[in-house]
Amino acid sequence: MPSAPLVVPPLLLIVILVVSAVAKLRDPGDTGAVFVMLELPRVLLRLKAHRLLPYGELVAAGLLLLLPGTWYLAAATLVLLLFLAYLVVVARALTFPYPLICGCFGELGLGWITRRTLVRNSLLVGIALVTWVDALQHHGPDDGLLRRLEHLGQGWWWLGGVALAVLTTGMVLLEGDPPAALPTDDDEYVPVPVPYGVVDGPDGPGALWGLTATAARLLVFYNPGDEHADDLIARVPSWQEQLGPVVVHLVGATQWSVLSRHRPDLGPLLLGDPDGETRRRLGVTELPGAVLLGTDRYLAGGPVSGLEDIDDLVAAAAEQIQAAASPAP
Repeated sequence: MPSAPLVVPPLLLIVILVVSAVAKLRDPGDTGAVFVMLELPRVLLRLKAHRLLPYGELVAAGLLLLLPGTWYLAAATLVLLLFLAYLVVVARALTFPYPLICGCFGELGLGWITRRTLVRNSLLVGIALVTWVDALQHHGPDDGLLRRLEHLGQGWWWLGGVALAVLTTGMVLLEGDPPAALPTDDDEYVPVPVPYGVVDGPDGPGALWGLTATAARLLVFYNPGDEHADDLIARVPSWQEQLGPVVVHLVGATQWSVLSRHRPDLGPLLLGDPDGETRRRLGVTELPGAVLLGTDRYLAGGPVSGLEDIDDLVAAAAEQIQAAASPAP
């Protein structure tokens, strides 16, 4: 019977896989958007890999827990390959000339990919490698995680296992959002990267970064059922005229299909934010509110709230656009 401390690595991997899968299942659209942002092969989306991935993680966790002998070695190999794939994706993302979002653990561990992310995933690969080596050495018919747990004793190694679990979990949870763009004390605007967010459009859910790939966008968050919604909608043509190349969108807290049925004349300009998560990430705390996204993947203005403040944001942006278009003297 192999050493009892070696039950810690597979148990930790099982917990991580289950937590990751549940987080992905809660927000399946987020995983698909991350696939797009990471520029993974499009065939994966056509094969619905982003929807199948959490189920695969649950299956891998179950196999690692339940299978004995040679099958346990096969499960350990599968888990090692999965975490190696995550590590390769993260390492590749760090070579991009712009910041990217990590969705390896669903929304729970959603945040900017940094060297800390690479260290975290390297640690997970190390844990998976220890599990695989142990399974390679002990994969007889009487071996397996459940069998080992039956003979589990007590000892100092539990402290090491708990410390490792806390460290790994902390590195997952500390992947946070970038701060919202805010003016400094002297009202000088400080742009920051566009945070991760998903909106629902005519072609289905998509990442905010996908919107800014083709044009700057003014996102105006509103409540379609508000008594002043018609007043806000009436201002959209004026905002669009002032902003020129910047595309104006109305973003409601429901699916795009619902919004477009209510106002079919606005269909192409509408976007959905069903759970309000994207609005929260962008720092829009009150409705109506707006934020301006630049094509450089930075916030170019906002967040602001109220019709008057949105008017001021549009006017300021229009002035900058006109100044940039005017020939230098």
